[in-house]
Amino acid sequence: MKKSSIGLVGFLLMSVWAGLAQASDQIMVEDAWIREAPPGAAAMAGYMILHNHGDSERSLVSASSPAFASVQLHRTVMEEGMAKMVHQKAITVPAGGSVTFKPKDYHLMLMKPKQALKAGDTVEVTLVFEDGNSMTVPYEVRSASDGMEHRAMSHGHMGH
Repeated sequence: MKKSSIGLVGFLLMSVWAGLAQASDQIMVEDAWIREAPPGAAAMAGYMILHNHGDSERSLVSASSPAFASVQLHRTVMEEGMAKMVHQKAITVPAGGSVTFKPKDYHLMLMKPKQALKAGDTVEVTLVFEDGNSMTVPYEVRSASDGMEHRAMSHGHMGH
């Protein structure tokens, strides 16, 4: 009796663990980087590609980083010929699809860096989704030109 009880508990625990692993594996982050800013800059911008390999849409609702006072979800939109940053309450990644965070579009607005960051540094950013799941992602700090060259190269290699 003891043996089968342990077997059942073990099976249940493994099933729960497998479900959690599957839920966290549905979202994949590619090419996470932060644009280098001059020393003393009040804000920096973060970019990435969010891939959703799941069967239902997922919404990114917030982000945080110990390297910044706050992190906001933004999108740059054009209004009357002027670029304007608009705060986003959530960014939805469609089932089986992706959303690209790039200059002049969706981005993370990283407010008040706690120390000067230069190209080559790595910063952790935690992404939080509407379902309560979160993931911590390393972001590489790149010069603006390095970031754009890297995006062009990786985009080309992906066959998109």
